[in-house]
Amino acid sequence: MARYRRRRGGSGKKAHGVAISIEDRRTERWQQQAAILGADRLRYLSGKRLGQYSREELGEFQIITDVYGGFTYTENLSRFVEKVLNLLETGGVFYTVLPAVHLEDGREKLGTWFRTELVDSASRPVTVCSWLKQSTCTKVTCESKSDWKEPSELIEVRKVCSGASVLRMKTVEYQAGAPPDRRFQLER
Repeated sequence: MARYRRRRGGSGKKAHGVAISIEDRRTERWQQQAAILGADRLRYLSGKRLGQYSREELGEFQIITDVYGGFTYTENLSRFVEKVLNLLETGGVFYTVLPAVHLEDGREKLGTWFRTELVDSASRPVTVCSWLKQSTCTKVTCESKSDWKEPSELIEVRKVCSGASVLRMKTVEYQAGAPPDRRFQLER
């Protein structure tokens, strides 16, 4: 996650980053880079899930990225996305990738095993991108990757106004794995 602040006495912006992980995965290289940048520019938080941090602890962000992290592993996808949207400034962007999923363009190969599935209240398949596009105060773009090892979506969610929210869903199935097998049903 990144936020920018005006430099004191200067005109440019200075990036501030926060990394969040369940485990402390900092390497010696991380420690060296953090020492060069300074503690006020780069923070590393571990031991809790994103949803366990308050907005006061984290602040607001212009960019949030998640690559095979909480978006891929959460048991409550709608709550995770709402937390991310709450942490974004208006105009801020969330970038993520989701593997082994029904593609928005429908070009996945026959017989594909999907790790994340969404269905509507009548149990009809729904793509993650079409669900996200029903969010309020957001602009969502998805890039389908049918030629990757697993069909994957590159997802960008831009928060365009305050009050952003997503359609709620319930977890129907969750089997731990790397990544887990998950099935969600939209609540309407």
